[in-house]
Amino acid sequence: MKQKLEMMSLLYNQGYIEKQFSEEKFQFFLEEDTIFPVEGRRKKYRKGDMLLVEDDEVDDILFIESGYLMAMKDEENIIDFLGPQDIIGLSNLLLGSPSDYVYQVISNELTALTYAKADVIDKVMNTQEGYFYHYVHMQNQVTRMMEKEALLRLPSDKRISLTLLHFGNKFGESMQDKPDTICFPKQISKCMLAQYTNLNPNTVTNILQKLQAEEILISTKRMIYFDTYKLQEKLDVQ
Repeated sequence: MKQKLEMMSLLYNQGYIEKQFSEEKFQFFLEEDTIFPVEGRRKKYRKGDMLLVEDDEVDDILFIESGYLMAMKDEENIIDFLGPQDIIGLSNLLLGSPSDYVYQVISNELTALTYAKADVIDKVMNTQEGYFYHYVHMQNQVTRMMEKEALLRLPSDKRISLTLLHFGNKFGESMQDKPDTICFPKQISKCMLAQYTNLNPNTVTNILQKLQAEEILISTKRMIYFDTYKLQEKLDVQ
């Protein structure tokens, strides 16, 4: 596979590959009728449900349609948060490969399209486009891991600010009357933020209070709102 990817990469530049073979387009590619059509099954989950358990065999590939979940290592270390358009189970194309993480639903509900892993492998391995889609997915996974490692080396205040900005931009909702103000997803609690950033919950609370004093953030018992422009400005000067 590596040799074939290298040969195809000579024909297309990196930017073209990332744009034309994005993860968002991957689902359509699987279901198109022309070559090896793959049929998905829509499944719904409730808060607290485990989609995969660490070391369990991965039999399905899941495309999240709605809802949120967290990826954990050793059932306590939060590695990442995932939501709509994220994919689970595609990192290892070997049948019977174990899951690296526990995936637990943190929203009230979660809907995912599920495809048999054997069918996905068949289409990826037997089509030129399949190689590209898997390549882009793996590149995104590597980038996420590198960003997380870099995050944990930052000072605590910058660590929290960057996490708020990242997941706020990815999963949050802009206010209609204030486009620069984002409502941070309430599914990610302050305790989860502490676990994700490897900080003490009291430290996280103190940092959020400082951001509130600087009029960058408004924090209530259930919701966090922040000004993206002010938060990015603060990060740029830190």
